[in-house]
Amino acid sequence: MTAEPLSAEPLSARSPADPPGQPAAVGRDTALADARRARRNQLTRAAQWFAGTEGDPYGLLLRAGSDDPAVHEERVRAHGPLYRSAPLDTWVTAHRAVAEQVFTDPAFDGTGPDGTPAGQDDLPWRSDLLALDRATAARLAPLTAFGGPLLWAPEPHCVEQRAATYARRLLEGCGEHFDLAEDFARRLPGAVLAEQFGLPDAAHEEFTRVLPDCRHALDGLVCPQPYATARATRAAETAVTGLLARHLPDAGEDTVRAAAVLAVGAAETTAVLVVETVRRLRARPGAWERLTADPALAAAAVRTTLRTAPPVRLEARVTRTDTTLAGTGLPAGSRVVVLVAAAGRDPAAPAGAAPLGLAPDLHFALSAPLITVIATAALRGLAETLPRLREAGEPVTRPRSPVLLAPARFPVAKRESTPCAS
Repeated sequence: MTAEPLSAEPLSARSPADPPGQPAAVGRDTALADARRARRNQLTRAAQWFAGTEGDPYGLLLRAGSDDPAVHEERVRAHGPLYRSAPLDTWVTAHRAVAEQVFTDPAFDGTGPDGTPAGQDDLPWRSDLLALDRATAARLAPLTAFGGPLLWAPEPHCVEQRAATYARRLLEGCGEHFDLAEDFARRLPGAVLAEQFGLPDAAHEEFTRVLPDCRHALDGLVCPQPYATARATRAAETAVTGLLARHLPDAGEDTVRAAAVLAVGAAETTAVLVVETVRRLRARPGAWERLTADPALAAAAVRTTLRTAPPVRLEARVTRTDTTLAGTGLPAGSRVVVLVAAAGRDPAAPAGAAPLGLAPDLHFALSAPLITVIATAALRGLAETLPRLREAGEPVTRPRSPVLLAPARFPVAKRESTPCAS
């Protein structure tokens, strides 16, 4: 693999200096703080890169290169129920039973360090919205229930019907050739959520435009994003939260936060799930044709992807108290990562076990039902509207995306090419 350059921060961010004899201005203090954060991000990325260079399988996963991640995931599994990545001071598991304990044990109570002052985390550009603890997730979850304060539709079927309507509209507006990820899958969640939240028509366009800019938030929980990308993601999250605060009627602080967590947690995850399901169906002989002949199979196809190729492959947790995991004592503050995709295909898992594709705690406790519903509607809409859909170019995976393996592009055409007349 070729070496990845460290982040390319602007020189002004890397080496600000105050004029001699003058006090620092607020703007310069901010620039200095940003430069320090950027440097920490850079050093954290370097540590992950060199861990991979030393052969550490978790480091190789975080490098998110062109390798098949399953190769490195199986190397973690071969080390037993709990593998310690010494270079990155992280415990990693590919075992289903251990994953279930992490997702249900109160000791594993968040995505970030406990008690670490703001700005001193290894990943200072980590998403504020997605860094929930379990008490906060439990408090916010009722606000995001179907028919609750945020989602007006009383049941999943109603949301699916509305999502299917938006899916058809988006597809009708696409040209003969379009990008399945950018032109369809990333635009659909925002349109559905704007309607479900009851945002005024004037806010729909801004919401659907800004929400996809939060796409790096989940990957940024474990993998430092480039300086400019991390700043843009933070700005997009702030814009989404501000828009919701302005336009949600009579919304309190918890309601706005719940809506923002739901939106940011669902949007890119749904897009990845849609594209990956289409890719897998198209890769299996006859699978796409079976779906187009019976679009009701869309729900089963989405469930299969959640089980075999989940849109979220890594889930990180930090222990809040001393605990024991897989027979190993872990002190408070230990970092644990679940390889969700690997745990989902654990040969020791019980037959018929539910998919592990979206962890049942923290941010996905709010967004998982909506992700599944919108993805199902999107797939059904594609099958009904574009039965002759085909690939029209080489798919590209986004760099630094070890959590999502998110598509940077997925070019498609609406119908099979026709041979030239002789």
